[in-house]
Amino acid sequence: MKIGLIAHYGEDYYKSRMDFLSYLDKKGNSTFAFVPEDDYRKKIESLGGKVYFYKYSRSWKFIFSLISTYFFFVSKLKKEKTDTVFTYKFFPNIVGIIAARRAKVSKIVATIAGIGFLERREENFLIKIIFSFYMWVLNKADYVITQNIEDLKLLQNNLTFPQLILTNGSGVNSGTFLETQGIDHDYINENGLSLEKKYITFCSRIVKEKGIIELVESYNNIDIDYELIIAGWFDEKGLEEKVLDLIKNNPKIHYLGYQKNVLPLLSVTEVVILPSYYPEGVPRSLIEALALSKIIITTDHKGCKETCIDNINGFLVMPKSVDSLSSALKKINFLNDKELLDFKTNSLKLFQKKFDSEVVYKTIWNGIQ
Repeated sequence: MKIGLIAHYGEDYYKSRMDFLSYLDKKGNSTFAFVPEDDYRKKIESLGGKVYFYKYSRSWKFIFSLISTYFFFVSKLKKEKTDTVFTYKFFPNIVGIIAARRAKVSKIVATIAGIGFLERREENFLIKIIFSFYMWVLNKADYVITQNIEDLKLLQNNLTFPQLILTNGSGVNSGTFLETQGIDHDYINENGLSLEKKYITFCSRIVKEKGIIELVESYNNIDIDYELIIAGWFDEKGLEEKVLDLIKNNPKIHYLGYQKNVLPLLSVTEVVILPSYYPEGVPRSLIEALALSKIIITTDHKGCKETCIDNINGFLVMPKSVDSLSSALKKINFLNDKELLDFKTNSLKLFQKKFDSEVVYKTIWNGIQ
């Protein structure tokens, strides 16, 4: 079977989707991919495989490339005599599904990893129109994959044609993590960290809805043995200045910026925290933390709560609640060594049961047969 995959940015393809294509290849399929032209092109090309690069901007400017990208997809899908195509997230879903229908691809599989800004559709008329259009396009797919029960229910209420498949995230290859685990002393020294200290880490794209303000305020309000690491890139105007102002007088908070490779960071981390109230699928940062047996603090919110069993492998907190976060941080601080080890063991067990790539890929493959 000839299978194509349309990714929404290079880093995601390089770190996640390539592994899925390898799984499909092992099933006896022939695969290829469409990937946006960005900084990851050389890395992707160096690993081989058939890849078509296309122009895409992760902003409103993408509308200028809609038509040309559509015809590019149609042309290549026909050329490859594609039997099945997987599309990932907003832009590839919209353009990819319509192009695949035009190219007469027999099986179209779209993936929804959270609905993002479309969550605000009742507050904004334009967003409501975009949401309706998006649902119209998704109705042209044969299968739609979603990553949490709330999004599944949303799609059940708005889609009539596709078969819906529920998975636990996009899959993380535990083997990759186990092969590269270990302490990177150069990384520790370069970032002013210490093996003598304990760290709680926030590692994510930084927007207000990820709970960054509530996290910093809660940490500033208490005194615990753990220091706080903030790693990620600011993706919201004015937020960086506000956050940096809040942390400037606390020497126990470290802002490290964007991390191309999170493994050295996670190797020195005891706890991974994401107090998000963003419309997530299942955050990859939390799944990777589970794979490395990290304790989780996250919100009782769709997508996030799937990664944490309260008081078993971490603590669930209320969205937007500084007090709830402070309470969870204090609970972590008072766990003894045995309790910490139990939490970590339970995180790995949860990963192996629900989030390992072999489990997720099998669910997808069986679901589209």
